[in-house]
Amino acid sequence: MTDDSLEKNLSETNKKNLPLTGMQKLMFGMICWGVHTMSQVRSFETNGFDRKYLEAKKAIRIGMTVYAILITIFVILAILLKKN
Repeated sequence: MTDDSLEKNLSETNKKNLPLTGMQKLMFGMICWGVHTMSQVRSFETNGFDRKYLEAKKAIRIGMTVYAILITIFVILAILLKKN
């Protein structure tokens, strides 16, 4: 998800304030489960990308919330339609 050569050349202060790209936010929101996603988030924390780490965790939480809401709506609709 990230360009390793770019990350290695950044200074420490730039690394802390570097934001996620829009595509990264979208991918963390859509694929908010799994080992690969969590290992990518942990690598941001380990490598000193504080802002990326926080934004990735936020995108994962938003993705999980959206999935939970959609599943709940689907189950409620399935129950209501089955009764008719």
